[in-house]
Amino acid sequence: MKLRDVLALLLIAVVAIGGRILGGDAPGERRPDPRRPPPAGQNLPPESFGDPRLIVDVGEKNANATGTAFSVDGSGIWITARHVTEGCDAVALRRSDGRLVRTRRVAAQDYADTSLLWTRGGAAPLPVVRPELRIGEDGYSFGFPQGEPGDVHARLVGRSRMLARGRYRTDEPVVAWTQIRRVPDRGPDLGGISGGPWVNANGEVVGVHVAGAPRRGRSYSTAPRTLLQAVENAGLRPGAGRKDRPENLTPGSFERYGDELRRRQTVAQVVCLVG
Repeated sequence: MKLRDVLALLLIAVVAIGGRILGGDAPGERRPDPRRPPPAGQNLPPESFGDPRLIVDVGEKNANATGTAFSVDGSGIWITARHVTEGCDAVALRRSDGRLVRTRRVAAQDYADTSLLWTRGGAAPLPVVRPELRIGEDGYSFGFPQGEPGDVHARLVGRSRMLARGRYRTDEPVVAWTQIRRVPDRGPDLGGISGGPWVNANGEVVGVHVAGAPRRGRSYSTAPRTLLQAVENAGLRPGAGRKDRPENLTPGSFERYGDELRRRQTVAQVVCLVG
């Protein structure tokens, strides 16, 4: 055998051995995907800066727009999404009779896509809780997608990080949901439901609806700690909303509950007035 052939064989052997020493996978083995959510039923893993990124462009507001808010205190304290109220000359809530109730105060939260609203007089509040979320659990969101009453049933799929760019910049943890059913079904684009509540099967608020990815049929809510911080900033405590009984929401009953929340103004449409 020629010397160059011997050297070539030795080089191949060194490369193969070196590949194993440096951490190469053995044949047939696959590295686990750190972004793949755990199986259904497991607790939502802790938030991480390695979670998948969702970039949201918060553009300038050149015309009136709408969103959703929900009551967290009967005296007139509400929560909505920051991007719903940012850039507005005035913010109001639309009553069921169509009249507008102007807010007395708006306080955007600097760290996340949430805003607090205050009005004279309020509505029956929803309870905000410190939840223990699980992969695959059902969640429900209520509000005014595309400016009309509507509701969403979804299942929790994991965590993400939402990066807002434009009028303001934030980097916050969010929870990802995959849409299962929309009532009425006007498509996966739910613009207008932003600021609405995400609730669990007991009707307890576990997040604020802040973004969507229509092509993937995904929706995103604030992380629980973000919502809890907003509640504390309003001078309230988690679980303070009045409840006579757990709602026991199901995929077959959630739309009736959404109608009830809008009827009693617990969930209200936000109107952003510009110019």
